[in-house]
Amino acid sequence: MQSGAKPAKLAVKNGWLICPACGRGKVLKLNPGTRAVELTVFCKVCGAESIVNIDECLCQSACAT
Repeated sequence: MQSGAKPAKLAVKNGWLICPACGRGKVLKLNPGTRAVELTVFCKVCGAESIVNIDECLCQSACAT
């Protein structure tokens, strides 16, 4: 485990969480109420596993409804 790793800013495009490693793959569909702590996501494009924390609504378009 990486104890001193800095958290990266998560990117969202069209309601999908974008891979924090490569920035190309869609790894998770987000809804307005999506919350997660230490969730492991896998990118099919680059093959990387990332651990993400989602504690607030990242998808502005989904929250507007």
